[in-house]
Amino acid sequence: MRKSYVQWIPEANPINFAPHILAPKLIVHGRYDENLSLKTEAEPLYKLLREPKRLVLYDGGHVPPFEFFVTTINGWLDETLGPIKHE
Repeated sequence: MRKSYVQWIPEANPINFAPHILAPKLIVHGRYDENLSLKTEAEPLYKLLREPKRLVLYDGGHVPPFEFFVTTINGWLDETLGPIKHE
């Protein structure tokens, strides 16, 4: 069983680092994730992140379908870094 963020040592706890990340952030998370709870882990972490940030949910577990993952990541990268030229 995984430890909640409360039980982690401060040096390894993502909660302590989240507010300091300045780059754009994207969290892709499954509504029914069996490893990381949306309500107790993903949402609290997301709330601590600075803008720009985005939380994208999919109807699934811990690993998103490949097609969803690639489409979501590519769209976000195009929005944040600009589209790439396809030849």
